[in-house]
Amino acid sequence: MRPLNPGFRRFAAVAPLLAFALAVGCTGPDEFYRFNEANQMGAAGAAPAGTAGTMGNGGTNGGTGGGPTGLAGRGGSESGSAGTTGGGGSVGTGTAGATGSGGGAGSGGRGGTTGTGGTTGTGGTTGSAGRGGTTGTAGTTGSAGSIGTAGAGGGTAGRGGTTGTGGTTGAGGRGGTTGSGGGAGTTGTAGTGGGGVNTLPFSFYIGADVTDQEPQPVATRGNLLTIMKAHGFNYIRLRTFVDPKASDGYDKTNGYDDIAHTVDFGKQIKDAGMGLLVDFHYSDNWADPGKQCVPVPWYGATTIAELSTLLHDYTKDAIQKLVAGGARPDMVQIGNEITPGMLIHRCNSGGQPISGMNNPVTGSISNWTNLGMLLKAGVAGVREVDPTILIAMHIDRGNDLNSSRSFITNATNQGVSFDVFGESCYTAYQGQPSAWMNTFTMLASMFPNMKFIIAEYGPEQKAANDMIFNLPNNRGMGTFNWEPTTRGAWNDPNHDLFRLSGSTYTTQPDISIYDQMKIDYASRL
Repeated sequence: MRPLNPGFRRFAAVAPLLAFALAVGCTGPDEFYRFNEANQMGAAGAAPAGTAGTMGNGGTNGGTGGGPTGLAGRGGSESGSAGTTGGGGSVGTGTAGATGSGGGAGSGGRGGTTGTGGTTGTGGTTGSAGRGGTTGTAGTTGSAGSIGTAGAGGGTAGRGGTTGTGGTTGAGGRGGTTGSGGGAGTTGTAGTGGGGVNTLPFSFYIGADVTDQEPQPVATRGNLLTIMKAHGFNYIRLRTFVDPKASDGYDKTNGYDDIAHTVDFGKQIKDAGMGLLVDFHYSDNWADPGKQCVPVPWYGATTIAELSTLLHDYTKDAIQKLVAGGARPDMVQIGNEITPGMLIHRCNSGGQPISGMNNPVTGSISNWTNLGMLLKAGVAGVREVDPTILIAMHIDRGNDLNSSRSFITNATNQGVSFDVFGESCYTAYQGQPSAWMNTFTMLASMFPNMKFIIAEYGPEQKAANDMIFNLPNNRGMGTFNWEPTTRGAWNDPNHDLFRLSGSTYTTQPDISIYDQMKIDYASRL
């Protein structure tokens, strides 16, 4: 979100700015301001010493996502005469003790978010026959392994655990009967969504975008993160530009918000134990409903295939850098407020579209074939590095159900796979919370496999968080307060939460709202 002229970013007054916004028909604040385990192996229960056969080994673990296998049945037997005890060895004569039956199959992994059903687990191997001994009682069947949590895209079903070896008895008896093989694991159920998975210890995100604090010293940023965590914040959103030093770039001097700066701040966020959302603008400067500037380094692309390749390669390289730098994102946005599409305009030194100079090939929403290709390229760039990262799409229509429904439907029809849909929700631009509530409630009903966030908001903090927290089946994942470290038209303007004084931040009155949310949402934090 940023002012029309980057030079007014910190100083614009609310009333005249908002009046101007309404006068020119701006639709969003970006027009003004933003340039689960290794399953534990079923431990074999040791057979008690004596004439009874030794206990069968436990079944092996289920496959990925499968629960741990049950303990093996103990091969019990009464000792025969003259039988000597042996480890897995022979005992006195007598009829064979039947071996314990095989460990039960691990049940199938539960489906994660979208993906095909888990594969059927293979059957357990047959237990070896017990050697002679006096008749012993058959070992009891091991209990079934518990279900494991699914991995991305529908967990693979756990494989059946191998059965325990039959209890051996003393020599001279008839051979013991062979232990039965473990049953095959059940097939995992199909998942829904795009394939990403929440790997964090909390399921509701109280987040904020504080990219504007990137230029601050590490210690100062650390102070901010500490204060935010103390008041319930657990997730940070950072934007990133392709080349902010380019001729149309955001910061031609220092290159703030490039991938190197994002890795640096992102690692600090991850080290603080917070979630990280990286917002790819796919631009050298702000991307928003009014402009989607093609990065200068990409001007050479003359076909949608070439443009898609550039987007894919940039995304994959950025995710690799983030992961290698200790800043693996938990969620990634493919584009910022892409209501009109993406990669449309060629822009001037101020990051504003040059009249009559759209890029020769674009991802305008008027051509969903092109836009779908670009979005799929971005998704692929992320998932080729880490398929468990959540993928989000973001537009600025929190008060517009029809446009929101149309976007999700068209993206899905183009084969774009994503997990989360986000909206911008500001009272200054998308009206009152009642309108947002209608949009999210209806979308949740229309798209039962989708999860939702408010990607940006300003005032009405409690209303915004309550409506997302209360969506059915915990499908409301969280919210992100836009730059609560700065006052501006988007937060009306005295609903900021943190003000910098020297190298420390002081909290503002609205922080009490978040203290209450820590209590109200404790079951998911």
